[in-house]
Amino acid sequence: MTKLPTFAACLLALCLPFAAAAATRTLRVVGDNNYPPYLFIGPDGQPQGYAVDEWKLWERKTGIKVQLTATNWADAQQRLQSGRADVIDMIFRTPERAAALDFTRPFATVETGIYADRNLTGIADASGLRGFVVGVQRGDACVERLRQAGASSMREYTGYSEIIDAARRGDIRIFCMDRSPAEYYLYRLHAQDDFVKAFDFYSDRFRRGVRKGDAATLALVEDGMARITPQERERLHDKWMGQRVDLTGYAQRFKMAASALALVGVLLLAWVYSLRQAVRKRTRDLRFLTHYDPLTRLPNRHLLLDRINHALGQPGIALSVLLIDLDNFKRINDRFGHPLADELLKQVADRLQALADPGDTVARLGGDDFVLTLRAVDVGQVTALAEQARQAVARGLFIAGEEVFLNASVGVSLYPGDGETGVALLKNADTAMSRAKQNGRNAISFYRASQSAQASHFVTMGAAIRHALQRGEFELHYQPQHCLRTGRIKGVEALLRWRRGDELVPPCEFIPCAEELGLIEELGEWVMRTACEQLALWRAAGASALRMAVNLSARQLTSPLVAAVESALAHAQLPGDLLELEITESALVGTEAEVVTTLEAIRALGVHIAIDDFGTGYSSLAYLRRLPVTVVKIDKSFLEGAPEDPAAVEVIGAIVAMAHALNLTVVAEGVETEPQTALLGEIGCDLAQGWFYAPAMAPAQITDALIPSPPESGNA
Repeated sequence: MTKLPTFAACLLALCLPFAAAAATRTLRVVGDNNYPPYLFIGPDGQPQGYAVDEWKLWERKTGIKVQLTATNWADAQQRLQSGRADVIDMIFRTPERAAALDFTRPFATVETGIYADRNLTGIADASGLRGFVVGVQRGDACVERLRQAGASSMREYTGYSEIIDAARRGDIRIFCMDRSPAEYYLYRLHAQDDFVKAFDFYSDRFRRGVRKGDAATLALVEDGMARITPQERERLHDKWMGQRVDLTGYAQRFKMAASALALVGVLLLAWVYSLRQAVRKRTRDLRFLTHYDPLTRLPNRHLLLDRINHALGQPGIALSVLLIDLDNFKRINDRFGHPLADELLKQVADRLQALADPGDTVARLGGDDFVLTLRAVDVGQVTALAEQARQAVARGLFIAGEEVFLNASVGVSLYPGDGETGVALLKNADTAMSRAKQNGRNAISFYRASQSAQASHFVTMGAAIRHALQRGEFELHYQPQHCLRTGRIKGVEALLRWRRGDELVPPCEFIPCAEELGLIEELGEWVMRTACEQLALWRAAGASALRMAVNLSARQLTSPLVAAVESALAHAQLPGDLLELEITESALVGTEAEVVTTLEAIRALGVHIAIDDFGTGYSSLAYLRRLPVTVVKIDKSFLEGAPEDPAAVEVIGAIVAMAHALNLTVVAEGVETEPQTALLGEIGCDLAQGWFYAPAMAPAQITDALIPSPPESGNA
């Protein structure tokens, strides 16, 4: 075979990808349609900007047709992920995106800032965003960066102009935006005098992205861009970023004068720069001291009140104010001195900050008084946070190498019943805290006495649950699920019971408390592990196809649930398809994307997902379809009138038909009569459970029902 000369071979290797691509497809490129001067929609309704002209050059250099689509940023990313686009332009590389995309070399540096209402002060860095809702563009890298900074209270908008319109209406007071489009839209919408850049948030570099593993397209894009000459890029820059002023013709005329003034100018600039730096530092220091506590760097009373009053201006707000006072702190000061006692206050501040959600505020009022705000007014939920704060303080603190112990008294006020302004809420929380101290310190007190009684019961119940876990007072009973076609037991539902001495505590009394106090994760893991161990025993005894249903709390959906499920299955050596996790419909309505991701990861293990109490949570068919659900459980309330009530029969039939259309298994719960059983069989329901079949039973009783004892042999 004749070998091509080296130069010809290289040239052929370089041209072949372009020739092949040109012959086979159009390169589909997507980008943000509101990012001037790179890409935006012009007055004629067509895309224009630097990127449009650049891709035209790329098309001319490679001979490959480019189909450029300018759309909203979230849709652009979705098009790439779903395969409706090959390349996305003007994208930052973030850890989250790097999991799904590959990127070209960077081609432009972009600065991103936090912009705020001109009248809003005290926003000097990301920590100042706590307590505020930040406007962001849907799909923007700002979202990931804000979460990393601990400011996850965000409101998403389709585009930048929509964000600024919302800010002008007062829906938000702070937004995150890249500098170029921010300056463009603020000027275009006549809002440049209403908002200022509070601080530079971060800078990053634009790249182009392709789907993970698409090396051919990545190389094609890079090679085509490399063919655009520096001169062509300079003309693009001059067209869209502004032309450089050419002073060449005047250079000789002013050369001598410029040289003479150069040294004076440099010295003057250095002097002015040093003055500006000193003024800026002084301004920053004064601005910080106006809004923050210099010891703990937490917001002070002034900034706290500003945040509370801002929150109260939002429609439908729920807000609680917790004032935390350290008991007998004077003794610490007297023994160790103020400098060491101040170090202890910093430790307390750090622990309280760890308890706060991103949208809430931790502040120091001075002395040993701290404040926590919570966007909720449910007494149980507020008490849980107050108890966590009290316990956080009670854990050993180290000062001068010595471990010391403190207690805290907590006073609580709720909006609007205990005050309609920040000042009133703080004053009444302080009154409640004083009452806690009068009642013996180390306690929680609400401004209203009736709520204090509820809180006291809640804290007592929480301590009892902890002791019950340690003493092994919890047990599981199991209710069988019967196949309506064969009558055989196909599964069981694990139900938690608390036997406290001779008393059986109803789940409705302790489950809500366990949820609010953060004990439900530990309790839920115990239930899952114990249920899987019991199922393994039944399998070993011959019930190989039995499925175990375990109830989940909504709170468990935000915990490391996937790892807990994997651990329970591995420990019991069970296949995933024998486990079914039940979640109430009301807990799933409005779920965020991360919850759906968690459920999908569990489903990937083979585990079944069931919606419990179906029909009571007002979910839509479209909503049901987007969840990885395999089982629907009809709430017992629908069976109460059946079969006598025709309307009840129609509803049950509709649920069964809809579920079967989606290839879902249907379980009816709360079955109590033979006519109900007959009706469910007629309309095609798959499984049923309830008192008609059996109540929840101890494991030994289920064993007897599943695996009958062998007949006794007699003498011939």
